[in-house]
Amino acid sequence: MNAQKIFGVLAKYFENPEIHEIIVDAPDDVYWEEKGQIKESASVFKDASEIEAVITSIFASVGRKFEDLNGYGDCRLEDGTRVAAVLAPLSIKGPALVIRKMPSHHVSFDDLKTWKAIDEDGEKIISKLLLKGKNILMAGNTGSGKTTMTNVMVGAMDPAWRLVTVEKTAELHVDRKRAVCLETEHASQEELSELIKKSAHLRGDYIVINELLGAEAFEAVKLMRDGPSILATIPAESASGALSRVELLCMMGQYGLGISEVRSMVGSSVEAVVYQERREDGTRKVSHIALVEGLDHNGKYNLKPLFTFDEEDSSFNLTNAGKKFLAS
Repeated sequence: MNAQKIFGVLAKYFENPEIHEIIVDAPDDVYWEEKGQIKESASVFKDASEIEAVITSIFASVGRKFEDLNGYGDCRLEDGTRVAAVLAPLSIKGPALVIRKMPSHHVSFDDLKTWKAIDEDGEKIISKLLLKGKNILMAGNTGSGKTTMTNVMVGAMDPAWRLVTVEKTAELHVDRKRAVCLETEHASQEELSELIKKSAHLRGDYIVINELLGAEAFEAVKLMRDGPSILATIPAESASGALSRVELLCMMGQYGLGISEVRSMVGSSVEAVVYQERREDGTRKVSHIALVEGLDHNGKYNLKPLFTFDEEDSSFNLTNAGKKFLAS
C-alpha cells in the first residue's frame, strides 16, 4: 500500500508505528494518539480543499467515489485500517476525517500487563470466564480499547473451538483456524440483526459480536439465552451502565415487551461484564470484572465484583469472590 499516494500530507503520521489513530477536525485542528498521549498540529493542511483531496484519495484507493456517498462514508483499507469521513454541510466546520490503524501485531495479555492495563489476576479471571463459556459483555468508554481487548480475548480462546465473529464493519483481527468472520454488506444495523440471527446456525462455540449499538442487542440477548456462548462489545460508562444500555437498546426494537421483562431477560442472559476505561491521563485500565447474578429484590442488576482497580492507590484488586471463582 502506497501511503504517500493515498494519505498525502498525513502519510508521515500514518507510517509512524507509534501512532494508532489520526483525527482531522479542521485544517488547523489535526491531532493523533502517540504512545497513549494526544498530540496535535495546526499546520498540516493549508485549507479545507486539501482535506477533501485526501478523503477523495483514500476512498479512491478502495474503488469508491466519495462524492457519491452524500457527504459521509466509511471504509476499510487493504491493511485493515478503518476510515470515516464527513463533508459540509453535514459537518458544519467543513471536512473531517478519522483514521484508525490496524495494530501491526497481535496484542496479547502480556502486552496489556506490560502497559499496566491489567495484571496477572485479571488475566486469570478473564481466561476462566472464557473457559467456562460465559456470556460476556466487553464494555468501555470512548477510546478505551474495547476492540483491542476483544482481540486479546479471542486470542485466548481454545484453538479447538469454532469461532464466529459478527460485525457491521470488520475491525477484529482474527488469525486462526476454525473461524468464520461475518460482515454486513452495507454497514447497516438492520443487516447486523440478520447476521446475528444467521450466526446461530454456524455451529460456533463462541460468537463474538462487535459492537452493540442498536436494536440488534435484542437478537444478541436472545442468542445468549438460547444458543452458544456470546462475547459482545458495547460502549458504556460503567459495568452496571453496560447492562442498562443493553436494556435500552433492546427496548428500541419495540418487540412488545415491558421494561421489567427486558430487564429480567438481560439479567438472566448476560453472565459477566468486563469493563475497560480510558482515563484522563490517556492510559487504559480494566477497572471492573463482575459476574451478573440476575436481579436483586429491588429489580436491579445484581453484580458480583471479581476484580477491580483502586483509583486511590492505583492498584488492581482480586476480590474474595474473585478468589473463590478462580478456585471453582
